[in-house]
Amino acid sequence: MKDSEPKSVDFPAIPYPWQQTEWQRVLDQHLADKLPHALLFAGQQGLGKSHLARALGQYLLCQTPRSGLACGECRACQLNRAETHPDFKLIRPEEAGKAIKIDQIRSLAEYVSKTSQQGGYKVVIIEPAEAMNVNAANALLKSLEEPAGNTLIVLVSHVPSAVMPTVRSRCQTLTLLTPSKDLALPWLAAMASDDRAESLLQFADGAPLAALALLNGDLLEQRQGFQSTLSNVALGQVSPLEAAKKFLDLDTLELMDWLIAWVHGIACYLSAKDSGRGQIPETSLLPLLEGLDPTLLYRYLDKILMSKRQLLSSANPNKQLLLEEILMDWRALARLSYGRARQARANELP
Repeated sequence: MKDSEPKSVDFPAIPYPWQQTEWQRVLDQHLADKLPHALLFAGQQGLGKSHLARALGQYLLCQTPRSGLACGECRACQLNRAETHPDFKLIRPEEAGKAIKIDQIRSLAEYVSKTSQQGGYKVVIIEPAEAMNVNAANALLKSLEEPAGNTLIVLVSHVPSAVMPTVRSRCQTLTLLTPSKDLALPWLAAMASDDRAESLLQFADGAPLAALALLNGDLLEQRQGFQSTLSNVALGQVSPLEAAKKFLDLDTLELMDWLIAWVHGIACYLSAKDSGRGQIPETSLLPLLEGLDPTLLYRYLDKILMSKRQLLSSANPNKQLLLEEILMDWRALARLSYGRARQARANELP
């Protein structure tokens, strides 16, 4: 559920190299006194959206900002560093993988109705916004509509389509795009001290922080095993039921995020046929996927997002059945694609 970013010991937070355009945009809005009271930072996981939200919060609360950043030395920065600033509030699930509850949002309503204790901004960060259940999202609407004074509410979302439309419509959306290799690779190579930077970045669908996280523990091996199993399901070498049972050993929500990245990356590859953009399918998968319309992949992606919302809800779905259905659909897509590709080749014969 986190934005796949390493916890930094540096303070204040400094926007990453690929965030400079978005950072300058919000700074310009602030200097022109046009910063909205609610922002939605959207984009794939692993781009540092949470980091950017914190950098903005620290800047707005700083008493003596310098060169567009928090100074790191004033009383407000000291409170922020100690995570005790009375005008900064972070709302996230009480347990990893769980929903943000209505009681958490109700406490926020009281918080934003009051003036700031330090006489400046009040900053609230909600992450990930898609983790709010329906009741919590509805309870947030009043706070988004009528915040007191200089209040900024920043919603961070890896899947903005999973955030209620009524919530999204009350926020100004700032979409962080996947950075170019020219920006991402030098940063990753310096952080990882690893000659696999380019392959890690490709494996993480271009998200630098997700690529860096792959170096921690056995996450890289888990991701490789996950994608290998998906390939075997598509090739008919492993049944969807067997794969679902195997995946139960992994965190289901994290697995959903991996699947979202996998499908999105392949859709990008099929749309652009660009080896520098998106997850390149394994060579053995290419004959199965070459006849697939990317539109069908995006529809499949929508279904995965719906399944993720079910997991975040209070419905408590059967995880194995949910995974089995998703994997059966994946196998059906592969078969449909292969059939279309064979028919297309047959039609080209004299």
